Amino acid sequence: MKRILIVLVIFLTTIQILPAQDFGNFPKIKKEKLLNDLDLLYQGLDKFHTGMYWYTPKDSIDFAFEKAKSKITADLNVLEFHKIIAPLVALSREDHTNVYLPDFVGEKLNSEMRFLPFVVVFLGKELYIVKNGSDLENIDLEGKIIESINGETPTEIVEKIGNLFASDGYIKTVKYSDLKGFNFSKYYFYFNGQLNQFEIKIKGINEPLIIKSQHIKTINEHFKSRYKDKIEEKEKDLLEFRILNDSTAYLGIHSFSNSDTKEKSKEKNLKTFLENSFRTINKNNIKTLIVDVSENGGGTEGNEGLLYSYFGVNYQKYKSVKAKTQKAVLNNGIDKPIKLKTYGLIERIFTTKKETDGSIVRTQSFGNGLMAFKKEPKNKFKGRVYVIISPITYSGGSEFSNMMYTNDLATFVGQETGGGYLGNTSGYSQELVLPNSKIEISIPALKFEMNVKPKLPFGSGVKPHYEVIPTFEQYINGENASLKYILEELQKKK
Repeated sequence: MKRILIVLVIFLTTIQILPAQDFGNFPKIKKEKLLNDLDLLYQGLDKFHTGMYWYTPKDSIDFAFEKAKSKITADLNVLEFHKIIAPLVALSREDHTNVYLPDFVGEKLNSEMRFLPFVVVFLGKELYIVKNGSDLENIDLEGKIIESINGETPTEIVEKIGNLFASDGYIKTVKYSDLKGFNFSKYYFYFNGQLNQFEIKIKGINEPLIIKSQHIKTINEHFKSRYKDKIEEKEKDLLEFRILNDSTAYLGIHSFSNSDTKEKSKEKNLKTFLENSFRTINKNNIKTLIVDVSENGGGTEGNEGLLYSYFGVNYQKYKSVKAKTQKAVLNNGIDKPIKLKTYGLIERIFTTKKETDGSIVRTQSFGNGLMAFKKEPKNKFKGRVYVIISPITYSGGSEFSNMMYTNDLATFVGQETGGGYLGNTSGYSQELVLPNSKIEISIPALKFEMNVKPKLPFGSGVKPHYEVIPTFEQYINGENASLKYILEELQKKK
């Protein structure tokens, strides 16, 4: 435990607000009101978040809150306060736990503040410039690798700004993946405040470039003029099935959301799509199936089991599904008490039971239950299976991967999943709006603990048997690097 506390001392030192930082001219909030918000935040996470202490012990979180409290020595604006509390929320180590700034903050940032004028992407731990919105238009920066910003490497920067948002367990790939696009610039601002310029070292260019910060409007104008000839990638269907050759087929399941599938996919229904796909697979005597869940962030509960049912035997996939409480009342003695509730009446009566400690657990008999799936499908696949995964493989997408991995049903290719191998805390999220800062915290209620074999390190996602990181050219052209790798390997084995 001492080791954890020492780490937290170092961690919390990095989140102190330096006097020189400029977070804009937002109104100051009274110190006492911020402390009241901090109290409600602690109560919400402690009383309602069932998985809050899964990866970070309670005494370490208590210590972190006390240190944060000691940083609030004066009135602060909403962004200064956000910098203090966002790392506390991230200690949940659960990516379903999110922090949202009030709408007026975004409006003011878009109109008044200036940012690092790049769209970027991490491919592995290499930081690439995708679009250049700076004043430097005579230098081709697209596809260039950033080696440092203001003397810090991208990895060092991620270690800092990555503490402002949660990821499942100890999964690092998510920190890099989530900072793609303009998110890197946004979180760099949330951590460092507004800077007038950036000294950027580009690989292959001897001298550092001085890049001036820009308003969002100016950045967008530069993008529009410089990238107007770029062909936008056609959005793929959420459900894809293709026979690639006489023995291999591809199944792309890019979402488990029933509503998204109904609205956006030509297939409209996952169950029917799978029935038709596996009937065709069986009819064509396909020997190798490539299942792509690399862009599957989850969706409707039960669909991960529906897909799994075509590969494995039924078993109890969850050790338990548990809520800490049915109702939590948050009261700091000053502001109006806040109530957070879990289940609706019917589900509470028919699908759960209350334990002696006041927690509520899901029973096996009704609803989704605890088993992997409800009904054995026709045309189960018995051949070789490859599963493509990535840091975007999350929630239900990662649960499917967990089941396939723990039961040795597939070879995994790509990058470590963003969702935890042990499970996640999600479902019935409640929105806690802190009354004084108006910052909103989404707090999940249900801890889904998966029934998996101890094959991977505590706090990790599913790790691929073969790691594949796309090149910049593959990324920018929308190529599926993992699929290409699998097909090349299959060709070698012929």
